[in-house]
Amino acid sequence: MSADNFPAVNCDGPNCTNATHSPAARTVTDVRRIRRPDGWHQRPGGRDLCPDCWAAGHR
Repeated sequence: MSADNFPAVNCDGPNCTNATHSPAARTVTDVRRIRRPDGWHQRPGGRDLCPDCWAAGHR
């Protein structure tokens, strides 16, 4: 058996369980940069929002 760790970003929206990651990312900062074009947003204070929560206005 083998295991691996990878950085992931979880959505901080209300009652949201969405998360994203990227095999090319080495840090969470890399994940945020890579996923920004996909609609993921980082808010002041370090809150991350998925495209669905952003579109719903949970800013």
